[in-house]
Amino acid sequence: MATTRPQDARPAPAEDRVTREAALAAARARFTAGDRLDMRSLAEQLGVGRTTLYRWFGDREALLGEILAGMSRRTFQQATATTPGVGAERAFTVLRDFMQTTADYPPLRAFAQREPGPALRVLMADDGAVTGALREGFGAVFADSRMPWVGPQLVEVMVQLATALQWAPIVIGEDASIDRAITLMKGLAHPPQAG
Repeated sequence: MATTRPQDARPAPAEDRVTREAALAAARARFTAGDRLDMRSLAEQLGVGRTTLYRWFGDREALLGEILAGMSRRTFQQATATTPGVGAERAFTVLRDFMQTTADYPPLRAFAQREPGPALRVLMADDGAVTGALREGFGAVFADSRMPWVGPQLVEVMVQLATALQWAPIVIGEDASIDRAITLMKGLAHPPQAG
């Protein structure tokens, strides 16, 4: 019969049991429940040090950005999968559905209204995860719509326009200006004139 040495009987440190993915899932669950995401309480819940969370994600806003970027990608996939048609009409229907779904999502809306500064930084940071996910989503929508003239620069303008007209009003307690954003994006997306 083998004997167990005392050091073999000790459980592994908590940081060895909790993965980055598990921490991201726990943070996402807190956000989805409408709770304020706090690095200290998340670390306590997971049984890891705050330094581990900072090493995995950077700061709180970077963690929120990663959560919201993932949600954005899934929302784009859903809107794209459920919208029939082709061409520009379909592209703008997908974008409208995406914007309306995200604007109406209670945890995201509550975050924007409860913490306007951090929310706008997370949602609109030029080099942030959310803006990156939006560039991907808008770019894919226009690529699928057979609108090759809508290139990366125009996609960038539309992402900034849509984000500003969606989230700035929500932050100040008004309705998102989705119809206005769609109208302006349609104006920008006209095909080049031959001649």
